Amino acid sequence: MDRSKIVLLEQLKQACSQRIDKSWHLLATAAGNEEGIRVTLRGLDINELRLDTIIAVPTHLVEFRVLALSVSRPELLRNLLNQWEMEPRTGNPDVDAGCLETALTTGRRCFTVVEIDPEAEPWSWEEELKNEPLKIMYSSEYIRLLGSRPLKDKVLTQKNIENGINSGMSVLKTLRTQQVQIDESVFAHYADLIISTGAYPTAMLIELSRRTNFDSRIWFERILEIFPTISDPLEVALSAYTLLNDQWVVPW
Repeated sequence: MDRSKIVLLEQLKQACSQRIDKSWHLLATAAGNEEGIRVTLRGLDINELRLDTIIAVPTHLVEFRVLALSVSRPELLRNLLNQWEMEPRTGNPDVDAGCLETALTTGRRCFTVVEIDPEAEPWSWEEELKNEPLKIMYSSEYIRLLGSRPLKDKVLTQKNIENGINSGMSVLKTLRTQQVQIDESVFAHYADLIISTGAYPTAMLIELSRRTNFDSRIWFERILEIFPTISDPLEVALSAYTLLNDQWVVPW
């Protein structure tokens, strides 16, 4: 990693570690801030999760706590996941704690690996977006299935990516298993639109840009530019997670 990128990474870590109140502890946790991690672990304690206590809820914060911990402390998360797995559950969502189920589901996704099956039936990007919009938008299982099948398209344009984002965004995850070319201008375009694009697709585009010669410093610069203007850390959480750990990917 060149020195200028190291400087930018440290600046992002400092920006993420400035606060731990409310949901700001998520960014601090992902940055490896010990105080932030302590707050996150309090919300992920098994005794809080299984009772859906005020410390654990709401469930969407449980998911983001798990993701934040997976950025800076993946082995600690794996230990917690083993503990959560041993907690008795009935399988009835009306009875089982929602926070615990969210922690389990998210934790499992963090360690899920999808590999391409070269013998599987190939699929077409635009045909799939047109024919299976609901599955692409709502089914994580279907996205994993697409990720395991070869993509017919070998080059995707900015319009293809835009259509993917408009079709539910998660379809971008399928590209991490594919041998597909995306021009660097696509990443430059979305870096300039980082506020309006949203954290989820931006995180995916940051990940995909690692496979090209796109200058990753641009992502850091854009995030740091908008950081002082955000009022809700969830606006940048996933994209920040991807920059804080260049091995981290949005879970399957």
